[in-house]
Amino acid sequence: DMSTLIRFFVELCLLRRGPQDLPGASALLGLVLAVHLVIAVLVGLAAGLSAPIAVGQGLADALLTLGLLWLALRVTDRRPRFLQVATALFGAGALLGLFALAPLGLVAGAESRGETSLAGLPLLVLLFWSLLVTGHILRHGFDLRLGQGVLIAVAYNLLASALVNSLFPGS
Repeated sequence: DMSTLIRFFVELCLLRRGPQDLPGASALLGLVLAVHLVIAVLVGLAAGLSAPIAVGQGLADALLTLGLLWLALRVTDRRPRFLQVATALFGAGALLGLFALAPLGLVAGAESRGETSLAGLPLLVLLFWSLLVTGHILRHGFDLRLGQGVLIAVAYNLLASALVNSLFPGS
């Protein structure tokens, strides 16, 4: 049920569970991906993006994640893990995105008034936590050390940001 699923993603974000604890079900991936996209659009709107740009960024990031994950798992001969790892990445991303909504709104509000805000600090903590959680998921999905997973997460975030910014200039 839904509460079990939410509890799983909380435990995943606390590094207590891994993607291997999820069922490899395409319907579950579809559900989690849809929730992730809705939250990604809300995050974009809270950050002050227009709706079309927020939707475009959310879709571009999801497609890039799916494509690179599939390719990496194929190249490393771990393709059967795709559904579990993708579901874990999108579920954790959705949960962490929810936690980003309030500080993003505070930062955007302060910037629109020409003020600075300490609300950026929780966002920085969330960014580091997100990289840690992604590293944790990649560690299990690719049989890596946590540090290696985190480095891949940092590299992916830099690549995704550069790509999304080139597709959506001014975002």
